[in-house]
Amino acid sequence: MTSGSPPVYQKTIKQRVEYRGVGLHSGRETHLAFLPAPPDAGIIFRRTDIAGAPEIPARVEYFIETPIMCSTVGIGNVEVRLIEHIMATLCAFGIDNLLIEIDNDEPPFEDGSALPFVSLLREAGCESQDTLRRPLRLNEPLVYKEGEVEMTAFPAANFRVTFFVSYPHPMIGNQAYSMDVTPESFVREIASARTFCFEQDVQNMMVSGLLKGASENSSLVFGDKGLLLGKLQCPDEPVRHKVMDLIGDLYLLGAPLMAHVTANRSGHNAHARFMKLIGKELEKGNIV
Repeated sequence: MTSGSPPVYQKTIKQRVEYRGVGLHSGRETHLAFLPAPPDAGIIFRRTDIAGAPEIPARVEYFIETPIMCSTVGIGNVEVRLIEHIMATLCAFGIDNLLIEIDNDEPPFEDGSALPFVSLLREAGCESQDTLRRPLRLNEPLVYKEGEVEMTAFPAANFRVTFFVSYPHPMIGNQAYSMDVTPESFVREIASARTFCFEQDVQNMMVSGLLKGASENSSLVFGDKGLLLGKLQCPDEPVRHKVMDLIGDLYLLGAPLMAHVTANRSGHNAHARFMKLIGKELEKGNIV
């Protein structure tokens, strides 16, 4: 909170809401429920299909790097994967505290967008709590670089993301997208942007026993020269979806980040490494 700005309070939802759908990789029907949580609880996943209903905080400390193109958090052998679309929606709507009950290791995937979770939050309603939000603010720029991947975070008064992608495909090529993250901009600009992948990605995942719940509507699949599945909603839908992924991953910091974050050719694992760099700077006092 900057000097002279009005106080901003933490938020949760007003009521329990539920949703059922098929998991992308498991192919199993998944029951998902959002429940209100008290101040300072954070975002927590509870695996109701496992004895004792173990809970996993949605924080970078519990991030598990995997070869699968998604974000996964876990404790021991208990995991929840493909959480980035949920987390992006919660970040955009400013939900600080939420209990997410789930009876599978992945949420329903549907069309690979965030629209189902937007609908859930709208049904639940949001309400302020009696505890102030504590956003993370940078004192100086941060840079992460590994090969062609580069990420930066600059001090800013709000949360803004800029993403650059480059794929040797005639329908994608070089794309860039930048936006201030608000509930309105999220719904208007990126919530409907769907997951995309390439034909070789699909083949590799199927060989690994994944995509058991995939359908023709699950994602955009690019072949050598065009789309094998799906139709672009807009020419830059791929980079818009990457923006969504970045927003969701950064919310694993456990607090809103007041910064302008730029990302070039990054993915979920790189996002986690960048967040761990932010964590180290927080320990040094370079982030308040």
